[in-house]
Amino acid sequence: MERSLGFYHEYLERRGIASRQLQGFLAPYLVAAEAELPTYTELLKGMAEGAMVPVWELFAVNAFEELELLLEPQTGRMSFLQTDAGMTPAPRPRIDPDRCSTFAVSGPGFTLLGHNEQWLSGDEGNVAVVIDIPGLGSPTVVSPTVVCCLPAVGMNDLGGAQGIQSLVASDDEPGVPRVFVSRHTLEAGDRPDAVKRAAMPGRAGGYGHVFAFRGGDTFIVETTGRRHSLLSGPGPHTNHYLDPELGDMGPAPSPGSVSRYERLLQLLEERPPETPEDVMAILQDHESRPQAICRHADPRDGDEAASVLFSTVFDVERGRMWVAPGYPCTTPYEEIDLTGVIAAS
Repeated sequence: MERSLGFYHEYLERRGIASRQLQGFLAPYLVAAEAELPTYTELLKGMAEGAMVPVWELFAVNAFEELELLLEPQTGRMSFLQTDAGMTPAPRPRIDPDRCSTFAVSGPGFTLLGHNEQWLSGDEGNVAVVIDIPGLGSPTVVSPTVVCCLPAVGMNDLGGAQGIQSLVASDDEPGVPRVFVSRHTLEAGDRPDAVKRAAMPGRAGGYGHVFAFRGGDTFIVETTGRRHSLLSGPGPHTNHYLDPELGDMGPAPSPGSVSRYERLLQLLEERPPETPEDVMAILQDHESRPQAICRHADPRDGDEAASVLFSTVFDVERGRMWVAPGYPCTTPYEEIDLTGVIAAS
């Protein structure tokens, strides 16, 4: 966590933001999180205390997608989100996030979810698998995550799995940071519960939530700051709205998001996956242009380049998980032993 926060220190310093200034930027978001999801704000404070790091710095990483919208880019270069969306320099341009690819599939005897976590390359290597056993009626969750972030992508012992993709829309405003909402939805027990959690009031902005539940129920919940849409059935999601009405509230789909989405559709049609290994093969793909599903960092962009930090596969029916902590094309997937943690059907 110290190594990860060291990277974010540098990122913020390049934009003239010191640690002591974070409270001024982020206070409305923390107030909203404490009001709506106090359990997770207490969890974050406990993480900060255990790691002996400033809580505002840790909160800033968990509110990065909200903070990024407030920051001026480093002089002479575009921000990570602007670069990733193929934008040109302009004062305070609208940001199109271009991160993460997820898909869910189901069939006779299998329900699978695959996810590539695309993020800042400066956080490469700062990945851990979290097993959270909260008790008190809350489900156990398992999640590969960037070490400073609350779990978001993962599986729970109620038989559900979730992948997350960044989205932005015109009704984004101060509220509960997206990462807190995704931690909340990671505990969903079924479709109605997942929709209710994803559409919780007071959120700062939207996500694409891809869900897969034991028994073959797969679907996507798209959210903006105030609206949401349910898209039933298996399939992929990247970083643009699929619901036309919500799409009108967001920026035009970026070429990178469209290329990954269309390539995922093609692969799912040409070779429908039925095993975890089939899912892994799709997540390793490099054939889409201008942006591959297995995206590698461009050295010219330094530590603000976008790249896949980890890849993960969930076998919901058997309660099994695999993680490749790096590029999935070169990093072997490791199965995480969930014996006694996640029960199979």
